[in-house]
Amino acid sequence: MTCLIISYISPTLIIEAFASYFEGRLVYEKLTFQAAVAKFTGFTMQVLFIVVLLFTPTRTEPVLVPVSALYAGLIARLILAVGFWYVFARDKLPVTSSREKPLTVGQGICFWFPLTLVRLAQVLGRPIINLVVSRNLAVNVSEEAAAQAVAVLTAVYPTSRVFFSWLTDLRTVVPTFHKQTDMHPKFKMKFLTLYATSCTLLVFLINIILFITPGVAYGIMTKVVGLTDELAQLSLMPLKISMGISLLIGMRSHLSGILLAKKKTIYLTPSAIFRFLSILLALATVPKLGLSGANLGVTCLEFSFAVELFFVALACVLVKLKPDLDITSCWKRNKPKPEDVTLMEAAAAVNPNDSSNNTGAPHAPP
Repeated sequence: MTCLIISYISPTLIIEAFASYFEGRLVYEKLTFQAAVAKFTGFTMQVLFIVVLLFTPTRTEPVLVPVSALYAGLIARLILAVGFWYVFARDKLPVTSSREKPLTVGQGICFWFPLTLVRLAQVLGRPIINLVVSRNLAVNVSEEAAAQAVAVLTAVYPTSRVFFSWLTDLRTVVPTFHKQTDMHPKFKMKFLTLYATSCTLLVFLINIILFITPGVAYGIMTKVVGLTDELAQLSLMPLKISMGISLLIGMRSHLSGILLAKKKTIYLTPSAIFRFLSILLALATVPKLGLSGANLGVTCLEFSFAVELFFVALACVLVKLKPDLDITSCWKRNKPKPEDVTLMEAAAAVNPNDSSNNTGAPHAPP
């Protein structure tokens, strides 16, 4: 069954990749409203397909319902993104400078690989947490407690993510607006930092209102999400713990945007590695503090975000202190710089008999 599900959803990666590309083109042309409409339409189509398919014979196949809804959302998102690009941005080419060197394959890999590693660490984190939490409870308590913990985590993750997921798009603000184009002047980094801080604090305030105010979080989990009273009570504390994730994601996204703007994504590699290791460390040590179940899972997830933020901030400090440092230079062939070649040629012209500049061939007598 697992292999069958994987075969069903594997093509979705290609659809999402194309949709993300065209949405990126829209964002580059400052058509953020159109990109948001495409994403929101994809989400809406998923919800509608789930509701509709539940009233059809397809409901007897529990795998086909979410898979069909996923395809419907992604296809709708792709169609709108391509349509908006064709109507509004097809004739607009990216602004390039004649002084810019062409992108090489090695540079493309160095830019892409750290982002892929970060995404991989983010995707693998929650399934590992769910697996370890459920198995620990199944061994030490009961299988019923393990099932309840997984159910609570499955409900808490998307519920809390609804309010802070858009903060990840802050990473596109600095690369887009911290440069001068024909459409807008160059915004100061102080202004962009203030904007990112305001967005992060706004989300944190919303979390406080929804998850701290008595009765609000319980009502969301029972009436909106549809949990039972017991599961809703178990989800209250994990929701409160997850409030800090919004602060961590907002700061991480802004700092990652700075590295993206400077084309220093290679510095994000340690953050992905240590985030994954921090999850394993937290799952091994935090239970000794008395936490278990969904509380343990959300705490480990938040700890991994904090570790990732620390290494991203450390990378930004390193880039600021040593902007000319290139840690990929050890992978490149040591070639003389253009200015060094010019100096060597000038020295050879002034003193052609200098042995340091000849190639072993005898010079003609004067």
